[in-house]
Parts: sequence; C-alpha cells; structure tokens
Amino acid sequence: MPKHTAAVTDEADGPVPAVSVCVPAYQGAKYIGATVESVLAQTFTDFELVVLDNGSTDGTSAVVSSFDDPRIRLERRDETVPISHNWNRAVRLCRAPLVKLLCADDVLRPRALELQVAALRTHEDAAMAAARADMLDPADRILFRNRFLGGLVGVLNGDDVVRTIVRHGGNPIGPPVSVTFRRADFEAVGGFDPDEEFLGDLLLWSRLLEHGRLVGLRESLGGFRIHPASLSGAAGRRQFRAQRAFTAALAGDKRWAVRRRDVLAGGIGAYGALARRHALFVFSRLRHRIAAPSPTTGRNGTPLDGARPTSGTTGGVRAAGDRPDTGPATPVLHDADSGDIAPR
Repeated sequence: MPKHTAAVTDEADGPVPAVSVCVPAYQGAKYIGATVESVLAQTFTDFELVVLDNGSTDGTSAVVSSFDDPRIRLERRDETVPISHNWNRAVRLCRAPLVKLLCADDVLRPRALELQVAALRTHEDAAMAAARADMLDPADRILFRNRFLGGLVGVLNGDDVVRTIVRHGGNPIGPPVSVTFRRADFEAVGGFDPDEEFLGDLLLWSRLLEHGRLVGLRESLGGFRIHPASLSGAAGRRQFRAQRAFTAALAGDKRWAVRRRDVLAGGIGAYGALARRHALFVFSRLRHRIAAPSPTTGRNGTPLDGARPTSGTTGGVRAAGDRPDTGPATPVLHDADSGDIAPR
C-alpha cells in the first residue's frame, strides 16, 4: 500500500465533486482500511472522501494517511465529541451536493455511487436514494444478503414510505451505508438530532421525506458489519421502547397519511422485529463460536471465495468497543431491517 502523510485541512481546493463520501471514525483502525479501499474502488470516480477522526487513539488516522489518493481528505479532532456532533460535522465538511455517510467499518460495493448518483440525477424531486445491503460478521463473512427496502423498491412519495416505516416497526430503509442524500435537504432539516440516542438515522430519513421522494434500488450496494456482543442487553430494550415511541409519533403526525390499519400492523411488526433480533443474536453467537476467522473479502471488497463483495445490514447491531464512531456515550443510532440495533 503506498504511503504518504495526509494533509489535515479545514477546506479543500479544486473543482466541487459530484458526491462526497464522509466517514466519521472513532477507534476504527481495525476496519477503516477496507472501508477506504471500497470507496476508492468505485466505478464512479467524481467523488471526494472525507474522513473525520473523532479523537481516536488506536492509529485510525495513520491508516487513512497510508493511502495516496488526492480525493481523500483527513480531518482530526483533538478531543472526542458525542457521535451526533461528529456525524454532523463530517457531513458539513463535505463540498458536494450529494452525500453518502459511511461508518468506519462498513464497505461499499463498486457500483454504489454510480447507481445512487444516477438515481438522484434522474429523479430531481427525490431527497435520497437507498439500496439494499448485506450483513457481515467481524471476520468479513456474509451473514445475510439483500436486506432492507422490503416494499420500498422504486420511486415512492413520503406517505408511502412513512406508512411502510409504521407497519414495519423498525427501520426498513436501512443504515447510512444504504443511503445517499442531498446536502441541501440535510441542512434544511438540521442534520442528525443531537438529542436522539437510538434512532438518529431513521429520524433523519423520515425528516428528509418532507423534502422529496425516496428512490429505492433493488441492488445490494453496501456491507454492514454486525458485532454479536451488541445484540443483547439493556440497550436493546431501551431501543425497543424508543422505536415504539417514534413509530407512534410518526403515525400521529398529520403531515403523513397513515391509516389505522398501518398502526395495527406496526404493533405486530415491532414484536416481529424484536423476535428477529433475538434470532439474529443466537445465529451470530453460534457462527462466531464455530467458525474460524477467515475473511472472505479482499482489499477492495472483492470476495476471495466467490462470495459477494460487501456486507450489509438488515438489523445489525454493533458492539460499542468495535464500532468505530461510538464516541464517549456509545449511543445506539440505528434500528435495522429486522428490528435490530446498531450502536455506533
């Protein structure tokens, strides 16, 4: 891998790229190399990659600095701040009108930017484009393929998407690795809510729907890493309660045409998501115990054994110690497709 010392700057010169990929990172040295490589391997090349290191002490910045590519911009904080603050700052460091936020242990498939940028260019009234994703374990083995966007493939208006969220009882859109959004709409809704402990990404998606439609792509374009240690415990119970409260508030919001039958279905869906989460916990733990660590993906996300190159999340949850951008409070921001949680 070529070596160089990455410049740490507040601004970048040169033409504004079509899309920015931003990676907020905290203690991410173990996985961030694969994350960066998956971005550099994109078929769509008019991008910048902005990495914001949230005061890591494990060499995260050194890993990023080892890449010799002018599209990479490394920013560092001297002190660690809460996750939502770091995520918002990472997006605001971006220069492009389109933004993809990528967690520091997730990966993109090679055509992710190509297909999502094209979708947003084609549908100028869309606020975001989302794609399916695969779920990876800590050793890069694929756990589940093609997760998210059940009932959300195509171009959908806000009412249709909100009704699906309510019926689902979780997050059917997906985590950040699944989504590319417009920077202007992000700013219009105020970014990630600093007061939201558990559902930061889902809350942002729902607010973005106030500004445009959702384009749902059926391709699996991202990989979401699941750490089994985070799939159980008090945080999961707190998130379940937070998810129920969020769904009830969304269903009661008069801006959306949510029907009574959607609310009733959501009550069942929430407990179904909880059951799937526990099943995922059992499966992940068993897989972790019986399988020797043998990564299936190479440097740029290319499978070594014929498996699909990236992993996604359909309800994955990540261990606080392994999740790169947990920050000091280790909040859980995301309820995935199966109703699982993902501390970041």
